[in-house]
Amino acid sequence: MGLVGSIPPEIGNLSFLISLDVTNNSFGGPIPPSIFNLSFLEVLNLGDNNFSSRLPFDICKYNLHRLKKLRISFNKLYGEIPSSLEHCSQLRYLSLRSNNLNGLVPTQMGNLTLLQELYFGGNNLVGNIPKEIGALTNLQILDLNVNKLNGTFPATIFSIASL
Repeated sequence: MGLVGSIPPEIGNLSFLISLDVTNNSFGGPIPPSIFNLSFLEVLNLGDNNFSSRLPFDICKYNLHRLKKLRISFNKLYGEIPSSLEHCSQLRYLSLRSNNLNGLVPTQMGNLTLLQELYFGGNNLVGNIPKEIGALTNLQILDLNVNKLNGTFPATIFSIASL
């Protein structure tokens, strides 16, 4: 829609919001923390904007327990991927691709057992792919391209029949 500016923190007042999709606009600045308090949210799509902030370290710890789709791709996020994403246990789709995220792929990602699609490509992630990813038995797509990962693929990944 060509929207520009920032998303006001009052977005958090929409307490019964189930889906928020502002894809492909020109929103910038930090993502309002109040978005991560919307406990009825099932879909959060902030992709293809200019958001520049860290993800909250406790992103799913207190709310977002109903979230099934989280897409914050093609922005300017930085910092590490929060391990607290494991508390979004209903996630089926998780995309943080094409940002400036760094650090390790959290081992806790292996706890998202309903996950079908995982996109972490196009960041600055380092280290090994954790063997815990092999616990994602519903995984159909795993995108880790264009990072600084090293080592070998854990053998556990090769037992995911749906991948």
